[in-house]
Amino acid sequence: MSKSNPTTENDGQSSTTSESTGAFRTSVTDNRGRTLDITGHRGHLATGVVDDLTEMYNEFGHEDRAQGLPPLDTDGIRSWLERLGEFDASHLVVRHDDTPAAHAVLVPDDDHAGDACELAIFVHPDYQGARVGTHTMRELFDYGRENDVETVWLHVEKSNAPAVSLYERYDFEVITERPLEFEMRRDLAGGA
Repeated sequence: MSKSNPTTENDGQSSTTSESTGAFRTSVTDNRGRTLDITGHRGHLATGVVDDLTEMYNEFGHEDRAQGLPPLDTDGIRSWLERLGEFDASHLVVRHDDTPAAHAVLVPDDDHAGDACELAIFVHPDYQGARVGTHTMRELFDYGRENDVETVWLHVEKSNAPAVSLYERYDFEVITERPLEFEMRRDLAGGA
């Protein structure tokens, strides 16, 4: 996997009100031979990126959603993406032939100790089972480290075996078990 040099998103602006058009990070090949381009974004996403992600999320079925995310309707999706920008979230958008295949986000969280972020990752159904989530997760960890994230945590439904398996492969530990879900955590310091 080759990497470009990291660049500052938001056209060098530190304001969270600027739109992020994204900075190219890397290209990877999934298990079906498709070339995927990964871009990093910080804060508010550019309108075109929001439009593309909204279209991707509108194609998700109920079985592709977890804990109410992504929202079911276009307005809800757009509002959710806008709220992520207000939290100065770090996004990765994975594209195949300019069409979104996955979206991952690290959302800063003041409720957890240190520089912790909540992680969310969504892979379009047409790209599931081809290691797109694996490539995205690896790149998201690198992106988090570059942005001084120390710890990532997430909630995952116990019934989502592929996701639980992915997180366990990446050294997430269950820190809280609830009747229907796990809260899992992983430190980013020092490795893959």
